Order: sequence, then structure tokens, then C-alpha cells
Amino acid sequence: MSTSAKTVLWIVVVVVVAGGLWWWISMGNSGTANVPGGNQATNTPAANAGNNTATGTANTNSQAGVSASDNSNAALQANLSNVDSKMNSFSSDNASVNQGLSDQPVQQSSF
Repeated sequence: MSTSAKTVLWIVVVVVVAGGLWWWISMGNSGTANVPGGNQATNTPAANAGNNTATGTANTNSQAGVSASDNSNAALQANLSNVDSKMNSFSSDNASVNQGLSDQPVQQSSF
């Protein structure tokens, strides 16, 4: 095997090992921490039962912005408002991207 082939093989091995290490570390930080005793922390509706507000509606999930555990009219309205605000944000971002893509170059003047 030639020296250049060995070098290419070592580079491929290093890249694969680095990618595997990065994947393993990122999977370890996925948000499910081990609790002493072997149990994993979970976010269940039973665990969130005490998190109700004074009006009786459940708090929304901070990651998704939607509560799957409460189906009252107030909670559904709050979920609808959250989805509407996310869609409006997407629409605004999409308009900005489209404007940037259709931007025309400006004639530069030389001194």
C-alpha cells in the first residue's frame, strides 16, 4: 500500500472516529438525564398536575408551546394563539429570506 493511500485511510479513520464521538456526546446531552436510582426524568401529565394556574388551565409545554394534557377551551385557545404566533414568526422570516434572495446589486461608484 502506498504512502498516500495510507494517509487517506488514516484521515478517513480519524473523521469517522471524530464523527462518532461527536454523535455520542450529542446523544448524551439530549435532555434525558439519569436520575439516581436508575430512573429517567420524564415529563408526564401526572407530574405536571400540580402546575395548574389559578384559572384551572395547565401550563403549556415550554419546548413545543402546546399543552397536550389539557383539552379545556381556554387551553385550546392558548394553544391556538401559540401556533398562530409561531406561524406569524415563520411568515415574517420567510418574507425576509425572500427579500434577501431577490435583492438586486447596487452599482458601485469608483473614486
